[in-house]
Amino acid sequence: MAVTFTPRITWKERANQLAYPFDWFGIKPPRDLPLDFVRPPKFVNSAEMGKLVRESARNTPAGLSTVEGHVSTDFQVSFTDPNRQWLTLPGPDGKPPVRGPANFKFQGGEVILDLTLGLYILDLREPGDDEKSLKIFAVLYEHELLHVLDETDIINNWLLKRAMVESDVVKYFVRAEPFTYGLQSQSIAEARKEFLDKYIGQSIFNLWATEANRRTSIRDAPGEYKKVNDQIEKIRYGRLP
Repeated sequence: MAVTFTPRITWKERANQLAYPFDWFGIKPPRDLPLDFVRPPKFVNSAEMGKLVRESARNTPAGLSTVEGHVSTDFQVSFTDPNRQWLTLPGPDGKPPVRGPANFKFQGGEVILDLTLGLYILDLREPGDDEKSLKIFAVLYEHELLHVLDETDIINNWLLKRAMVESDVVKYFVRAEPFTYGLQSQSIAEARKEFLDKYIGQSIFNLWATEANRRTSIRDAPGEYKKVNDQIEKIRYGRLP
């Protein structure tokens, strides 16, 4: 009963799903970011940006009164065929259970590590024809690409390795030990749905969230934002790099 973890990265916004001629804007993507992940941002107003940041549970980085760029993330663990991949074991009487709790056993197969990204820039920073606006946009956009690099690296590399040594993953996915879940007040259908939708992927979700938050805190540290602000100020006041 082998388990295979497969990363899948999609884009939330229609604007993000297009190819992007980033070189037209003088943008230099991070060296390790595949060019397929260099996507056009969606430009949003300040109210929309504020809503996106609040929904992500991230605070405005220190030293900034507003956020001018943002990468949203939505991570879920899903199964290619959950009905076949998770067997409901018979109860103590040898009969199929009709109420919770019940024992569920993994039968192997593909587990999808599903990440949806959104890339946003404040509409006030949408580049015009002048050199200053183009360069300021490039500075902001290049910073957001660092977040894209981190998020894609976590899904495509870090999480694939880390999940395989996490204790719950080893226990329930690799060794396929039965998992007891549900309440007596729940029908077996309710217990099974809740187990598959909300619970069994939680340990993998926690791994992802902890690492994603760690990397975000590094990218958005006050010192890093000062570098971005200093670059923008030099451009704004005529000292083009």
